Order: sequence, then C-alpha cells, then structure tokens
Amino acid sequence: MVAQGPDAVRFLDNFTTAAVGPLAVGAGTETFFTDSRGWVIALAMALRADDGLVIDAAAGLGSRLQEHLEHYHIREQVELIDASADIASLVIAGPAAAAWLAEQGVACVPERRFDHAAANIGEIAVRLVQTDWWGVAGWLVRCAAEDHPRLRAWMQMSGLPQAAADTVEAARIEQGTPAPVDMPEKTLPQELGRDARAISFTKGCYLGQETVARLDALGHVNRRLVAVAVEGELPPAADVMADAASMGRLTSGCHSPRFGCSLGLGILSTKAATVAALTVGGRPARLVEVPG
Repeated sequence: MVAQGPDAVRFLDNFTTAAVGPLAVGAGTETFFTDSRGWVIALAMALRADDGLVIDAAAGLGSRLQEHLEHYHIREQVELIDASADIASLVIAGPAAAAWLAEQGVACVPERRFDHAAANIGEIAVRLVQTDWWGVAGWLVRCAAEDHPRLRAWMQMSGLPQAAADTVEAARIEQGTPAPVDMPEKTLPQELGRDARAISFTKGCYLGQETVARLDALGHVNRRLVAVAVEGELPPAADVMADAASMGRLTSGCHSPRFGCSLGLGILSTKAATVAALTVGGRPARLVEVPG
C-alpha cells in the first residue's frame, strides 16, 4: 500500500505502533497496525519515500489495510493506494547476497535494517529494502509487476540459485518472523515479541495505543510467539501439550536445516517455558531460541 500527499506521514503515524514520523527518506521501520482494541491487523515494513510512505505487508493485506485506514480518513490530504497488483517482490538472502548485488553493479546497497534505495539490476529499475525477515543477510527487491518475469530470468541467467517455496518458508520460520497465519484474531503486538523492533512506547497517540500501553505497564503477557522443535514429522495445526494440558497451537511449520528436525511457530502460554516435558502429536518437543 502507498500513502502519498502532504499529510501522508502524519496520518499514518496515527495508526502504527512504530514512530514513522521521524523517519528520513530512504529509512524504514517494522511496525504493527492494530484496531481500536489493540489487536493486530498486520505486521508490515513502513518505508519513508519522497512523497509519503510505502507499506509493505504480506500478500493479500493491501486491500484490508486500505479499507481500515479509509474508515478514519476524513479531511487529511492523503491518498491511500492499494498497489498490490502493480508491485512484485523477490527476496535475495544468504551470505553471498551482498556480493551478488555488487556484481550486478549496485553501488549503494542498503545496510541498515529497513533502509531502502533505488537501483538497477539487469537494466530493470528496482528498490532494494534491507530486511532480516528471511535471514540476517537479506534484501527485498521490489519492482514493477510487469518487470517481474524479466527480473527473475536475469537472476537465473546470472547464476543466482532459486530457492524452492519450502526453503523460503523454512528461512522465515527459523528467523522467527510471523506470517499472517501466526497472528490469529485477538493477537496483541507484545505477544509476538517484537517490541524493540516494531513498537514505540514514547510516540504520540495512535489507534490501539491504550491496550499496548496497559500491557507495557503490566510488564508481561500471558502468551508469546515461540519456536518449537519437534522430532519427526510435524502434524498440521498441532497442539503443544504439557501432560494433558494444551499450551497453545503451532500455526506454521517446516523441516529446519538449522535444527535438523521439524520446527514450528505458535503463540503459546508463557507457562510452556517452565514445563519440563512438552509434546506435539505425541512426540517430544522443546522450545528453541530463534532471532525473532
């Protein structure tokens, strides 16, 4: 989604948990959009542009975010555009990613998280966004949708290996990045454990702030997104059990090359961290640390 116009940044700052107002052009931040009750609508990258903000969220969320924000749009000089059909994205990640970009003649590769810059790859105009959502060394490459097939072909011709969908999903889960499936209804921002990355506790008022501030004052949540390692196959939508009690449900999973077993993400009771023996589908399970 694109928000442009004289009031774009000020308007969006009323709906993001992160402070987008102070962002310089070319900088960005991770942020949540919440409803009036403080429940998460989306996790997104907010990227400061010359004429406003670009909001990059998971596929399918553009129209929902636009509808949510238009509900509060009255007289502000801001245009909200669902650009989902016009923009396509690819991810370049891994230890050799920066070197590959340099080989393509990209002189200025963004190095700070969520910094972004215009570039050309194979004569195709792109915008590179530094992101760790799929691993420490990674860039989101945004281009016009009509250029997407040509960009993919150039990358393949230049020898850049193309990862399978399950490999990309494993990278996301190993990094602890929640997808929409991992944020069911009535999820609170602090339950996702990204306070330092996506929440400002000093900015002005925004929609849902009362709930976020109340949780901050309490100092804890009762549930939290965690990664769970499981030996053997991971059953779909499986409950994490402590004896006969459910600690919560795994909402996404993969085979993890990093841990050498199945790995799932899910919002579990914080009590799970104190339980000696967890099981998933009758198999031994344990909580593991991921960057998050």
